[in-house]
Amino acid sequence: MKPEELEDMTTLTIKTNALDNNIRIIKRLANGAKVIAVLKGNAYGLGLTKFASFLQSKGIDNYGVTELSDAVTLRRNGITGNILLMTPLYNSEDITTAIDHDITLSITSTDCAHVIDETAAYMNHPTVHAHLCIDTGFGRYGFLCSEEKQIADTVQSLRHVRITGIFSHFHAAACRNEYYVKKQFQDFTHLCDTLQKDGIPVGIRHISSSTSMIKYPSMNLDAIRIGSAFLGRLAVPNDYGFHEVCNLSACVDDIYELPAGHNIGYGHSFKLSHNAKTAVISAGYYHGLGMERHTDFRTNFFSPIRIYYKLKGTFHKKSPTASFKDCRLPVLGQISMNSVIVDTTGCNISVGDMVTFPINPIFVNSAVPRVYM
Repeated sequence: MKPEELEDMTTLTIKTNALDNNIRIIKRLANGAKVIAVLKGNAYGLGLTKFASFLQSKGIDNYGVTELSDAVTLRRNGITGNILLMTPLYNSEDITTAIDHDITLSITSTDCAHVIDETAAYMNHPTVHAHLCIDTGFGRYGFLCSEEKQIADTVQSLRHVRITGIFSHFHAAACRNEYYVKKQFQDFTHLCDTLQKDGIPVGIRHISSSTSMIKYPSMNLDAIRIGSAFLGRLAVPNDYGFHEVCNLSACVDDIYELPAGHNIGYGHSFKLSHNAKTAVISAGYYHGLGMERHTDFRTNFFSPIRIYYKLKGTFHKKSPTASFKDCRLPVLGQISMNSVIVDTTGCNISVGDMVTFPINPIFVNSAVPRVYM
């Protein structure tokens, strides 16, 4: 789609200069470790193939996905680097598809390993690459750390699979209590060392995420898996100069002069406190506007601090604000599915002008065009 065809359309605009900035910071913080770009959830909303192509042009050639269909789509769209499918496959047809597209598989159990090996043997494929997945406390996929012998026996039984990596996942990297992160890391590295001493290859080791890359740089190991840091949206204080990379751009559909006391939006929950010039914008919660992620991993679920901020957010929810040139345009009333009303009093704005909203791209509907600028 050409830029002129996107005029008057609601689009997610990705600022490539901000992305460049974040990529430079990530590479510096990686300190020699490989960067595995995690592209789950439509690449955190940045657009799977567009974002992967952008990363490839910047020298990042390791990717992680959670859906086989995403891995295949990347291959069919010219992504040539290493693609790791971080979830298990047990269906031989799916495994065949993955092997045909040179996808690195994840081995999460002995049964998973055997079906991959058997499928590769049937295909007469000499070597399928795979990473061992280890559950160090998340409870999601993988061998337990205590299953050292089972892991070793499983790997030694494989004839058509080559282990090129081993990984786990932190479940509390953003929490203030560091015990769980340190325990997971200790258990993971101990397992890796034990396997290597027993002659079991483990390949590249990776457990670190966007958050742990910042909080625990010594845990980077051989590779780090990065998602939210590309977006500049962090679960820890941003002391490194990350930039948020996205805006939702939408058109002014109509403009009105409304009197004080006039109702705005659904629910009869908002009335104008003054005479106002308002604009109807063609963006709503269908496009991700006003959607938020409320989970706070940094505190205990029942902590007084968490409860305070939950209550504060309930009664004092901050509405999004649109921008147009030097004007800040507050949202008035509730956001509708495909439209929102903003206060444009004192702003020289016209029908057809485009305004922007800061937004978390993960909530932006995949049907909304992604534009890299």
